[in-house]
Amino acid sequence: MTAMVNGESSGGEGSGVGVRVNEVPESDWELWRDLRLEALADSPTAFGETLAMARTKTEEDWRSWWDGRPDAGPRYIASVDGSPAGMCSICFPEDHDRRPLLISMWTSPKARGRGVGRAMLDACVAYCRREGRPQFRLGVVDDNLSALRWYERYGFTLTGGSEPLFSDPSKLVLWMAVSLDSEAETEAAA
Repeated sequence: MTAMVNGESSGGEGSGVGVRVNEVPESDWELWRDLRLEALADSPTAFGETLAMARTKTEEDWRSWWDGRPDAGPRYIASVDGSPAGMCSICFPEDHDRRPLLISMWTSPKARGRGVGRAMLDACVAYCRREGRPQFRLGVVDDNLSALRWYERYGFTLTGGSEPLFSDPSKLVLWMAVSLDSEAETEAAA
């Protein structure tokens, strides 16, 4: 299922030229796995999972997301001119009152600055709006200032909450949220 297509823009950062975001079916679990391993190798301190942890997963582990888990939401893969360039997912964790939470957000270094991240966030926000969710949340590692500033430009604000990063408890995950009550809020951030 195509979640969002934005290939009509004329260029520049955030334009999304040639960017396509698709919801990932279970049949593409290997593509998801390969991108996840690439993300963990590229940005080892940005995620709660480590590359070593991910490499121990079996095919069944990778496919389990699509098994109707109550915390699982859609997974998206972005491509630029037909080549995989990013990934993200929404989950509904019980320990966060099943509110939608962005996880696994990553853009390939070769595609950064081309609107891939924005296109993926737009797809996630559109999903949450269709589902009638009033808010969308994410966690960002406290020392990832570029990501923090980027999410703020999109419209996310710090909630004041935090928790230790699972893969490195010496770091904190800072919680951020964006209100989805009005489309104008995220459009103003464009």
